Amino acid sequence: MKSDELCLPSTSSEPGATLPDTRILSIAIVTHNREVKLRKLIKSILESQQIVSRLSEIVIVDDSPRRTELGSDFPGVIDYVWVPDRIFITRAKNIAWRRTTAPLILFIDDDNIVNSDSVLHLLDIMQEYPGIGAVMPSVAYLNHPSRIWVYSAPFRQGRWSMNLMGRNTIENVIPDKDLLDTDALPNAFIIRRSVLISIRGFDEEFIYNNSCDLCQRIKEYGFEVYASTMSRFYHDVPPPDRKGYWADHVAADIKRAFPESRDWTLLMRKLHGINSIRSPLLYLHFIIWVLQVDLGMLLMRLSSREFIRINFSFLKGFIFGVKMKVSKFYRT
Repeated sequence: MKSDELCLPSTSSEPGATLPDTRILSIAIVTHNREVKLRKLIKSILESQQIVSRLSEIVIVDDSPRRTELGSDFPGVIDYVWVPDRIFITRAKNIAWRRTTAPLILFIDDDNIVNSDSVLHLLDIMQEYPGIGAVMPSVAYLNHPSRIWVYSAPFRQGRWSMNLMGRNTIENVIPDKDLLDTDALPNAFIIRRSVLISIRGFDEEFIYNNSCDLCQRIKEYGFEVYASTMSRFYHDVPPPDRKGYWADHVAADIKRAFPESRDWTLLMRKLHGINSIRSPLLYLHFIIWVLQVDLGMLLMRLSSREFIRINFSFLKGFIFGVKMKVSKFYRT
């Protein structure tokens, strides 16, 4: 354990501090069974001398059943950590960032492609606005670059779900506003290392879906969080042309169903101050959430056996989430 993991940031790390001119960026990637996409992501990073010149290290935490051999293809630039047991995203991210050294950390999902202009724009934002704790890029589909995956993810009214701005729209005109409010940080974001230290990293109460929780805690610590429409990463996933595409993530990895349901339940309880198992609104919105995923799986014609398994895991996760003791509710 590094000595600064659980310490408050020093004065030099507070808002307004000047970041060094070079080696200001660490990149953290967590991966599971996506070797081909992981290699494409790494290649897109290292192809840019502008990124490499600012790069301290790339830390990869891999909980795939088999080790991915990357050293011969990318010598000297990667700190690779293989965890043979499935630890899921939150714990893997904590392992990753604690091995980084730069003042800014780019977290990026393994199924993305980056470009240097967008990374540099995010770095410029963080250097120009010391009151910003984290910023995410907008995201488009790699195989359909004009189709937006998401611009930003603020809450819908009532805070029971996210409003995925621009989702699946065709971008005919580039937005004239760069920084948009967001309440989650899906897919990729840059964060100040000092902020992560101060909020003690990712909350491992959340097994899988941690970006909304992280966003709330950054804001509670006094920093702002934004999405940048002028920075663009590309998501290496199929465009939304298939029926039920929104259920792909669960159908492709059934082990996600339990932690996603549990994490959703815990998040809603923390957002709405629910400290009782008797909350009709919590039950109602859980049913709505599950029915949306179920519709996607039915349209995909998922087998009955898998459909039942996933819904059983959803129910089990909800029960666990309802019974959990909430350590702290959000102040907002």
